[in-house]
Amino acid sequence: MIEPHEAHLANHVPSVSPASKRRRRTSENPAVVRRDRFILPYDAWKTIAMSLRLSPRELQIIQAIFDDRKELAIAHELTISVHTVHTHLELLYRKLGVSSRLGLFLSILSEYLSSLPSAF
Repeated sequence: MIEPHEAHLANHVPSVSPASKRRRRTSENPAVVRRDRFILPYDAWKTIAMSLRLSPRELQIIQAIFDDRKELAIAHELTISVHTVHTHLELLYRKLGVSSRLGLFLSILSEYLSSLPSAF
């Protein structure tokens, strides 16, 4: 039974504006939409990880970067905080001597290309 002082709450339907619906939709887990467009062959990742002495987590972060995922999506997928993703990225940048995602990307590609047998 509804008390008289709660009667106004019983019929109250929260209004939801279209803007808040959009906001709610975009704040859902972004890691659900996966593109999996790895540029390098699957076997190359193991070679790269060994030659650069990458931890399994560092390798996961790099693969996500290669798959064009943002920090929030990486955090959701790996069930870690966005701050932890940033920390991993900064440590990777330092380890590889780069200062950006582009530098990371080029460093990994360079390592991959140097691991291929020479064509000459």
